[in-house]
Amino acid sequence: MAVDGKARRERGFALLVVLWSVIFLAFLMTQILAASRSATDLAAALRAAGAARAAEDGGIDHAIFYSLINGARRWQPDGAVHTVVIGGVPVSIRVSPLDGMVNPNSASVALLTGLLHALGAPDAQAAEIAQNIAAWRTPASSDAAETALLTSYKRAGLDSGPAGKPFTAISQLSAVLGMTPALLAALAPHVSLFQSGDPDPKAADPIVLAAVQYAVAAGDVESDAEGAPAVTITACAAGAAATCRRAVVSMTGAGAQANYRVEEIGDVAQGP
Repeated sequence: MAVDGKARRERGFALLVVLWSVIFLAFLMTQILAASRSATDLAAALRAAGAARAAEDGGIDHAIFYSLINGARRWQPDGAVHTVVIGGVPVSIRVSPLDGMVNPNSASVALLTGLLHALGAPDAQAAEIAQNIAAWRTPASSDAAETALLTSYKRAGLDSGPAGKPFTAISQLSAVLGMTPALLAALAPHVSLFQSGDPDPKAADPIVLAAVQYAVAAGDVESDAEGAPAVTITACAAGAAATCRRAVVSMTGAGAQANYRVEEIGDVAQGP
């Protein structure tokens, strides 16, 4: 009887081990299946993101082509939405002009002063920062002048002074003496480095138009000045993508004489 009892206990223990093994295997299989589903979902998301990115880049190429052709099919840089399907993905594309913006590398001190004033800077502050922008982009006239500029920057607690060459990014304006983060944030939507000449009033927003009028009153800019043929192209693929692709493109000519240069391209947050 004792042997039978021992055998029953051993069989019971063995059964318990088997049950726990089955439970563990079931749990393991559940995790494997969940991981497999996650990997499948991730792969699908990556494929969708890749397709969206390719479609957006294709949309930019599409917009460049239709912005340079002749005839009624040519796209005008008026901010209108064009919807095309690229690789089975619908893409919304806008082509917007830059010739209504101010180029801090070429704008006169009066135009820069008017722009800063239109953004709320007091007259004296606007004039001072405008002079400092012009000084930053221009080589110093002498060693003494360069030393004086560097001294003024060091006196203000800044590590470096004017570069003596054109800005290569709008963010560099933050290093100009007198510029504040709030003023730069307000300034950024109205400036661009990719057009020449004074802003075209017909394409200018109210802030830039006020700046042009300020400069015209100072006798410093022509009210009918035209900007260069530079545009921004924004392409947004349909779906859940959080970003769009945006390119700044300089264009010249049309049809057989068409030419263009992509100045910069990158991702931007997709608007509502």
